[in-house]
Amino acid sequence: MKAQFKVLDGQEVIKVYEMEFNHVKELNELFQEARKVWGEYMVEVDTDYMTMSSSHTYAEEVKMSLAS
Repeated sequence: MKAQFKVLDGQEVIKVYEMEFNHVKELNELFQEARKVWGEYMVEVDTDYMTMSSSHTYAEEVKMSLAS
């Protein structure tokens, strides 16, 4: 199966790429890895049956976890 990854700076899409995956677990791992690679940006993933996104960038989540 294919997933389309979008890297966003606010509402602006700055990068779009596709990756293949076989299982939902693999898709989750690819999503988390993309979030780490694009740490300062939002990442969205679209497949034929679902969309994945997060409410914060990876960098924001790291900062929040260190503050608590």
